Amino acid sequence: MIANVKNTMTGTYHSVSKNHLPRYLAEFCYRFNRRFQLEDMTPRLGYIAARTAPMPVKLLKVAEGYG
Repeated sequence: MIANVKNTMTGTYHSVSKNHLPRYLAEFCYRFNRRFQLEDMTPRLGYIAARTAPMPVKLLKVAEGYG
């Protein structure tokens, strides 16, 4: 599993920042958990994005512990 995470991140991103590692891992988990429902992934992401309220960058930084 660790090799899958590493290969996915190095194949997708040019560089992986320590500061954003929780977000990279969250994205991997989201995609991994829905790997058998690929046709539903884009509509579901759109649905979630439309229902989620905007969040200021300041709050995002506080949530990750370096704000």
